[in-house]
Amino acid sequence: MNLKDQLVEDMKQAMRSKDTVKLGVIRFLRSEIKNFEIDNGEQDDKGVVKIIASQTKKIKDALVDFRAAGREDLVSAEEAKVAILEAYLPQQMSDEDLRIVVAKIVDETEEKNMGKLIGAAVKAVEGKADGGRVSAMVKEKLQ
Repeated sequence: MNLKDQLVEDMKQAMRSKDTVKLGVIRFLRSEIKNFEIDNGEQDDKGVVKIIASQTKKIKDALVDFRAAGREDLVSAEEAKVAILEAYLPQQMSDEDLRIVVAKIVDETEEKNMGKLIGAAVKAVEGKADGGRVSAMVKEKLQ
């Protein structure tokens, strides 16, 4: 079953169990996928994972602002949404595994441009690590 079909099934299950939070998140996610597909064509699982990761990152960025403003009511609601979205993302790499991948990329290339190294590392981990974590590891390795 591909990821879009899984979202439809999970949406049906959320309706049956009257889980309004999960239902709302899945409906939002399906609409974001549909809007992206209107502009960019049909997406496979890799494309859908990128859309989910993008939405997760947006919510996490908003969480920082909510915490700074002292809006704990919004923080808890958004954290619940993040938890639901992260269930559809691939398992994240551990810091140890990420360090190994970054070290291999930095050591095997003559490139010392941090931006290009980060780009190569992000491509190598294929969504299994957040770009911020990859960037921090590359900076750490170059120092």
